[in-house]
Amino acid sequence: MEILIIGGILALALLFVPGWLGRSRQAMLAQYEAFEKRYYFSRKRYPSKWGRGIGDRYSLSGEFQGYPATLYDHFRGEGRAKQVWTSLSLEMLFAGELEAVIEPSVGDNEARFPKGEFLEDVEVTAGVYSVFSNSVAVGGNLLDEEVVERFDRFKGRGSFRLSKGFFEYRESGRMTDDAKRLAFQEALAILALLGDRLSELQAREDPA
Repeated sequence: MEILIIGGILALALLFVPGWLGRSRQAMLAQYEAFEKRYYFSRKRYPSKWGRGIGDRYSLSGEFQGYPATLYDHFRGEGRAKQVWTSLSLEMLFAGELEAVIEPSVGDNEARFPKGEFLEDVEVTAGVYSVFSNSVAVGGNLLDEEVVERFDRFKGRGSFRLSKGFFEYRESGRMTDDAKRLAFQEALAILALLGDRLSELQAREDPA
């Protein structure tokens, strides 16, 4: 009898769990579609071993203002300990060994990056965002007036990180609503602007 009960529970789970997961995934894919149409990005699907679309993962890739860009969700852990993020990353290999973390004083705590042993801590926009870097030049000069103004208007709650030649913005959770997508669209423009400032900084330090 117990076997029949367990079998019935599993059968119901197979019926309803994919539907519940599917609704969440469809909401995310609707936002991905709006994003890819806005920027002419391409979507890629990574099938899972479970089949029926359960656990499939997706990413968007393209180019924005000359920078290769990727939007994707990723996670760490399982079950109740599982942490999901959505990240937007622009490739900036010219940055070399430069590293930086730019985070809000109040925002998405789960989106914060580890700062390591960075040298510089500069308060930005009256404490709204702070920058930590392994370069005093980056910490002091990356955020000019135009960048600060963009951060003042920014509606996102996540954090930025430059590491290993990639500048990334991330928030916890998946992109399932318009507000989050619009924040990532603004983050895309901010990332490109930061990349331009990095390029200018590199040129000043290495005029040859």
